[in-house]
Amino acid sequence: MEALCASPAAITFKDMTSMTIFRPVAFLPVIAALGLAAAPLTASAEGHHAPGGGQHPPGGPHGGPGHMMPPIPPGITLTAAQQAKLKTIFEKAHQDEHALRLEGHVIEGKIHDALDAVGDLDRATLADLGKQEDSIKAKVSALHLETMEQLHDLLTPAQRQQAKETMDKIKALHEQMKALMGPPPEGEPDDMP
Repeated sequence: MEALCASPAAITFKDMTSMTIFRPVAFLPVIAALGLAAAPLTASAEGHHAPGGGQHPPGGPHGGPGHMMPPIPPGITLTAAQQAKLKTIFEKAHQDEHALRLEGHVIEGKIHDALDAVGDLDRATLADLGKQEDSIKAKVSALHLETMEQLHDLLTPAQRQQAKETMDKIKALHEQMKALMGPPPEGEPDDMP
């Protein structure tokens, strides 16, 4: 690090690559954050300028990188009736999940309050709260499955076939990218070049 205090000409390539900021891995969170910030702008632009006007960006009407795979793959053209039904499905799922998550936050608060007790823990209450929390998580998972079933039923057999082919291609590309990038580096950050 003494070399870093010297003039910029005295900094060697080894000094630069040993600093965290110059490691490519250090840029991944920055790249991800930029993608998250740009996604709503891209989704908005696609929604206003896409042919067909009402077509949603990849990832559904809420789009974005939060989805591993889009529920309706790119290239699937929905009828106006299907688009209206899709909107209804997502709005209901969002409302239902929001209500469940609020309920879950209340339970989490009760768990934290019980754990903050000055005296002995009320383990029976904690066990009951844990079961309630597990129940909420199970309801959220069931809601996700129900939503995906509704999306499946929304599509015609031809659209389902096209969606399967597109998703197979996306998965194959994802596997190719993983193979090209290789496994993440092992070891502590200070051990990396």
